[in-house]
Amino acid sequence: MAALKENLKEKLSGVFPPVMTPFFKDGKIDYEGLAFNIEKMNAADLGGYMPLGSNGEFRSLSDEESLEVLRLIVKKKGPGKTLMAGTGRESAWATIEFTKKAADAGAEFASVLTPYYYVKKMNDEALIRFFTEVADASPIPVLMYCAPGFAGGVIISTAAVHELAAHPNIAGMKDTSKEDIAGYVKAVPEGAAFHVLAGSISKYYYGLTVGAIGGILSIANYLPAECCEIQRLFNAGKKEEANRLSELLKSITERATGKYSVSGVKGAMNLLGYRGGEPRVPVLPLKPAELEEVRAVLEAEGFLK
Repeated sequence: MAALKENLKEKLSGVFPPVMTPFFKDGKIDYEGLAFNIEKMNAADLGGYMPLGSNGEFRSLSDEESLEVLRLIVKKKGPGKTLMAGTGRESAWATIEFTKKAADAGAEFASVLTPYYYVKKMNDEALIRFFTEVADASPIPVLMYCAPGFAGGVIISTAAVHELAAHPNIAGMKDTSKEDIAGYVKAVPEGAAFHVLAGSISKYYYGLTVGAIGGILSIANYLPAECCEIQRLFNAGKKEEANRLSELLKSITERATGKYSVSGVKGAMNLLGYRGGEPRVPVLPLKPAELEEVRAVLEAEGFLK
């Protein structure tokens, strides 16, 4: 069991880009561009990839498109890189059914967003029942995804985390909330094989200092090596250097891409040699002035010549 726990921690440690799904102007997926991005990112010391999340515009994809994205990344990802996949749906049943398909396509972990359509009913009892049923039936370990900004304000409480962390098939959680990530780390029962990952660059370095083991970071879609360097420096005990680099990346996000969400990240990717493509309607691409704002920040910080 100890070896299994260490292997789980190893597979979930590090930086994971929440992979963007590039689209052409007509809304079709640019699969060639996606393959190009993964091959380019393989050069960085990433822990792996997490497609089909909010950055991947998973709500805008059909199930078949989602599975095709997964199959492509399985083929293109570098050796040893872990593949998570967003599989959350609005019921335990639908989540289980899609998670099985994602596992068949090659996903190693299922990242499951809290259901939220019936937001008034999403209390601890409902969420504990939901994640328990999903984990009981999932063929792969489950990661809970706490992202109230994308889920009608639904929060996974620390009390729910404490209970769910003991489930043998719930491996951890991604925290993209405004809650203190330290609270989630402290909520994990001693000895539980459950790990917390930061869901944004704003939480990443701080998360490492309080016991998180990595991050699923949108900025890693266009500055993957720099994100990995934060954890390398931290693990090497060079915490001041890690913090300075973290502050730089946080500043870039705050001044440029963060305010424009998915469109901003795709714009930065396009500027930095990736194929971010366009978002799928109703999300709109950056206006020319907005793209120039992103360009100016990247140039000022030396990432664009």
